[in-house]
Amino acid sequence: MNSKDTSPFFSRPPASANDNPLSLEGRFGRLSFIGWYAFLNIIFFFASIALSLVSGMFSLTTLSLDNQQVVNAVTGLGGLGYLLLVVFYIYFYIVVVARRLHDLDKSGWLMLLILIPVVNIFFIFYLLLAAGTPGHNRFGVPRPAAVWEKILAWLMILLTVLSLFAASSVVSFMMGSGELESPQEVIQKGTEYF
Repeated sequence: MNSKDTSPFFSRPPASANDNPLSLEGRFGRLSFIGWYAFLNIIFFFASIALSLVSGMFSLTTLSLDNQQVVNAVTGLGGLGYLLLVVFYIYFYIVVVARRLHDLDKSGWLMLLILIPVVNIFFIFYLLLAAGTPGHNRFGVPRPAAVWEKILAWLMILLTVLSLFAASSVVSFMMGSGELESPQEVIQKGTEYF
């Protein structure tokens, strides 16, 4: 076993000098994939909020949307800003998924499975859970995850697990208090509408 295999979690092995994480070339491990996906969504969230504030669609004082401003912003220069924001998001999402597929020694074209309903759920789990190929594959050497990628990835995993527990506890409480019908009651009452 060499020293790279026994390195501590937060160590920073030297990265390849020509590896640009924003290009389609190269590989992303599981933690790098989750970290960059979280970073992409955080940037997109704050950029869309900033664009909504600048275009006047959203007001911080009332915390509401102005319907007239929404129409004006979407049909005007704000609409072009949102379009550019979505194009950048899609491009970087493609980069992150393609690099993860490269780590699995698969072609980036396999990401088209995201467009197939139900299959896309299993595909995302495959991207999240499958171990990358050890050592060199046809897309290069494994890229070590940076410290910030590891921290952001574990925060994302923790927040996802906590939000699932919170959502299930809210649903359980609402079903127990009678505010929400159980699935059996919904099915029984659902036949009355047809």
